[in-house]
Amino acid sequence: MDARTPADWVDAAADRDPDAPALAFADGVVTYVQLADQVAQRARSLHGRSADASGSDRSTVTVPAALDLPTIVDLLAHPVAGLVPVPYADGLPVGYDALAGSAADGAVLAVPTSGSSGNRRLVRLSMANIAASVSASRTRLRTGPDDRWLACLPLDHVGGISVLFRTFEAGGAAVVARFDDALPDLIERTRPSVASFVPTMLHRLLERDQDLVAGIGTVLVGGGRLPQTLAERAERASVRVVATYGSTETASQVSTMVPGEPVRHAGYVGTPLDGFTVTVDEPDDTGVGTLLVDGPAVFAGYDGARSGPHRTSDLGRLDPDGSLTVVGRSDDVVVTGGVNVSLVAVAEAVARSPGIRDVAVVGLADEEWGVRIGALVESDASVDEVSESIDAVVHGPSRPRVLHVVEAIPLLPNGKHDLAAVRTLLGEADLGDR
Repeated sequence: MDARTPADWVDAAADRDPDAPALAFADGVVTYVQLADQVAQRARSLHGRSADASGSDRSTVTVPAALDLPTIVDLLAHPVAGLVPVPYADGLPVGYDALAGSAADGAVLAVPTSGSSGNRRLVRLSMANIAASVSASRTRLRTGPDDRWLACLPLDHVGGISVLFRTFEAGGAAVVARFDDALPDLIERTRPSVASFVPTMLHRLLERDQDLVAGIGTVLVGGGRLPQTLAERAERASVRVVATYGSTETASQVSTMVPGEPVRHAGYVGTPLDGFTVTVDEPDDTGVGTLLVDGPAVFAGYDGARSGPHRTSDLGRLDPDGSLTVVGRSDDVVVTGGVNVSLVAVAEAVARSPGIRDVAVVGLADEEWGVRIGALVESDASVDEVSESIDAVVHGPSRPRVLHVVEAIPLLPNGKHDLAAVRTLLGEADLGDR
């Protein structure tokens, strides 16, 4: 059966095995037949809000997003009723005002980009985009109906929503929970076979209980470059890490390691998934350039008129064997004192220093240097101790000139560093040139 909306996957699973668990929460389980009934009931209540319930001309509706059953039901029910849900948690994304109430060109979902560096833009995804993404992901990861996927990424981000779609299409179960102090206990009870984390989440869970993380069959890590130090630490703890690269505009994953494959180096994400074409535009002498991505999972463009591959803001290189290494984002390279400096490279160097749990590195506007490098460091050590450690590994223009030490780096709901908050903290804690 060709699914018209993701709810069709739920209905199909309910027909095959109505009492199979679809969702597991801390306080109970929802079966597929229960989920299908709730979605159908909610869709009937929404039909009056759609001018055309056939799905050919859907209009957009905001959906407050939380990691709970009502949000999941809403995300599934709105497309059934001919409406396009726009999940949001912390303010509406840029572009929503122009899209609100208007036709969404065949989309079944409109997802804000992650917004780690500023405003979130709105990406419209069709059912064809979503189905292609789910198929490519499941083929690479070999997930199926017996898998329990830990869903702790926010549902106003494609990384969180895609976990549900892959689960429902396979007829498996999603263990839904926020990433908080109660999560380890839930992992202990439910024993998920697959989990999706961003690097900071993996780091903090390893700090809490390495054996607990190792008990998860496959740990998918995306949403940012996986530092080699973190990959090596996970490997020593017998965690089966699978590094992945993707974006909202590509309906999630683009390139992903084969489960069981070792992480070769920082930024390594295996080969592109089936159906994806990745090229490098204007590569430099090292082969690094802007990544262009095409394929059936790639959205139609912010204005619905994309022609040619989607031009990302990510920098990477393709190795001779076709594998992809993501170096960072184009805005991760700053010019300070006339010298190009990679903020990712600085962060990875600082992270290797003893006593540093985590670090966020940003560029701060400066009259003298153009940009000053700022580092917000998560550590129990003093500023002087951290400064001494950093000076031993980072030199010259790459050396952070603004440094602040905190107990915990502020995070966005999706677990990524909140770079806007980082800049604010560094501005308030400006210690001047070091």
